[in-house]
Amino acid sequence: MLDFNRYFLPDRRIFLDNVQYETLQTPSSKEGRKLNCKDTILAQRSNKWIKINFNRTLTFMPEGIFRLSVTFGVLLPFNPATKEEVDWNGIDIAAAFRESCGPLLSALMSRTSLLISQITSSTGQNPLVTPAAPVNDATGEA
Repeated sequence: MLDFNRYFLPDRRIFLDNVQYETLQTPSSKEGRKLNCKDTILAQRSNKWIKINFNRTLTFMPEGIFRLSVTFGVLLPFNPATKEEVDWNGIDIAAAFRESCGPLLSALMSRTSLLISQITSSTGQNPLVTPAAPVNDATGEA
């Protein structure tokens, strides 16, 4: 398990990275819809920091109503005193973050869930509240 507190400075910046929202025509059919919710964690590395992105994408099957994708990111600056102790090319940083950074991941998920609720309620409808916890698969099950 990678100790993020050892290899990164405590100056961590969380930010909104991207939002994509598209309303779709609602088909006239009364066929039921299934909400698909998919979470993705990606990592990018530079010489000075690692950027982690948490994305949650909502779609419907069959397609309709809307498509929504929200991405929050966090910049983790390397600790210069310990950075060289690890071969960063040989590590799945996104998986290590998922395993080792529960509180920081929860902060990203909470912000994502809140923004999804605000966006989906912007048309006067009840908000769609997604869990502030990881979604296990694309079926929307937490």
